[in-house]
Amino acid sequence: MPRYPVQYHTLRGGRHGLILELWPNAGAGTMLFYPGTMLSPWQYRPLLAALREAGFAVAALHLTGHGLNPHSVGFTFDDLLRDGLEAERWLHDAGLGPLAVCGHSQGGILTLAHAASSRHLAAAFPICGILPQQSEAIALTLFRPLAARRQKLMAVINALARRMPRLPLPVPAYLSLRRISAGARHIRANRRKSRSTYPLAFLASLFNARLSPRLHCPLYFFNAWDDALFTPALVQSTFDLLRAPRKRLIWLPGGGHLAAMNPPACRYLARTAAAACAGLGLPLRLESPDAPSPDSL
Repeated sequence: MPRYPVQYHTLRGGRHGLILELWPNAGAGTMLFYPGTMLSPWQYRPLLAALREAGFAVAALHLTGHGLNPHSVGFTFDDLLRDGLEAERWLHDAGLGPLAVCGHSQGGILTLAHAASSRHLAAAFPICGILPQQSEAIALTLFRPLAARRQKLMAVINALARRMPRLPLPVPAYLSLRRISAGARHIRANRRKSRSTYPLAFLASLFNARLSPRLHCPLYFFNAWDDALFTPALVQSTFDLLRAPRKRLIWLPGGGHLAAMNPPACRYLARTAAAACAGLGLPLRLESPDAPSPDSL
């Protein structure tokens, strides 16, 4: 993997910290990246390196309660979105715009929310995503058999979240690990600074989130054909609902739900995003990789 220097900027310290991992590239536009469920930029080294190699500066989020920040705090979906919007403002103030935004899985949902909230992005590149209010969204979870009783299910989850907001739930409590890992290829597991559970109050806030389908920038929606979690039918229904100045659905050739961690798929995704951004006027800058390695920092 190419090696590039990495900087860490603390935008907000303390227990509710926000840290931005910056892969600088002088003169280039910036790709702001949201990691997926319970993860941090450490798990996305192949994608971040591919985006940097494709000519972007890269700014990856260590969100509240994630990554290098304390994991013992409570947070909501809105808190994570505010992290991204705060990072966008900081990057613009630092002269590191213009910006595009990208994210994978839960980070893809946050990417859609960010693109609906901000009017200052060049483009949005979710790698799988959904609007949580869609009736089909329950199909992502282990609660699929209760789809016809979603309202009652949410009433129970919300009541439990009020009583036990910090109740820790691991991924297998609500998502299928088999569907997450199906089709994965060339993945090197790296659990550094990843979470092992989410507080129930956060999951309730995610399930209750209502996102606008109207985005303020061009949309390039990526998904793998063989994703067993965000299935093609589910992603197509989401894409059809979204409104943007222009939009395109791009099917990755394989790799399942974890294609964003597959090095060949990452290179394809990064080059496609770079071509789109170049056409939109976002500056790119290609250069030889520098030392030191981000994994050594």
